[in-house]
Amino acid sequence: MFFICNNSLLFDPEAHAISLVGQPESVLTLSAPAVRLLQEFIKHKGHDLSREELITRVWEEFGFTPSGNNLNKAVSELRKSFQSLGEGHEFIVTVPRYGFRFDAEVIFQPGENIPSVDPQPSVAPQEVKPQRASIKKWAIVAVLIVAALGTSLYFSRQQGIYVPAKLKPVKEKIARCSIWIINDHGRPLVLSKLAERLEANNIACGREAYDIYYFSARFTISAADEVFIGACPVSKTSLCKTIRYKSGAQK
Repeated sequence: MFFICNNSLLFDPEAHAISLVGQPESVLTLSAPAVRLLQEFIKHKGHDLSREELITRVWEEFGFTPSGNNLNKAVSELRKSFQSLGEGHEFIVTVPRYGFRFDAEVIFQPGENIPSVDPQPSVAPQEVKPQRASIKKWAIVAVLIVAALGTSLYFSRQQGIYVPAKLKPVKEKIARCSIWIINDHGRPLVLSKLAERLEANNIACGREAYDIYYFSARFTISAADEVFIGACPVSKTSLCKTIRYKSGAQK
């Protein structure tokens, strides 16, 4: 799943990636400790976290050597990544003689394993696990729409994006994969290109049945389509996948 911070940064924990919303070419790769630390910050956004609890939750709970130096390195890596992406906002605020606070508005998919801060002490934090394929249709649709709408906020002028209330099924299938269009922009969906994109992301429609959710939006400033694809196996035996890329302009 994706997290969108302050409508400008897109964080993909599974891919260890962070980028500007709507600019996949700006993606930066984060180290595993930095990913775990950013997830911990997002869980407790707006709350002061002590250095000791961060070290415990991000390193010791995962079986790694706990040290203040490791925490400093991960915080520095995240701050440098934010700066490299041109973000002037101070996402990670230092709390003197205590620790840090993550200062950002975060949008994430409903139903995810991101609990609110538990006021009771001594509650052991749990590892953030990827969501299973039992996700409902509305949830995968929600994250695609949120990502696309977040993309539109990047541009200086408002773009009209129409999101229908119902999914539109595509009559044709790609092998065993059924396709649903979230928005109908009037341009034809080229199934052969979609099949190539699915295959490139290890979604084998010939071997397993999937529900494919397709969302695209045209931003005139870039003359290209921002495409978001959600793929959930019908058998619910493996993870759902979200694919995001920018395609060239179509005539």
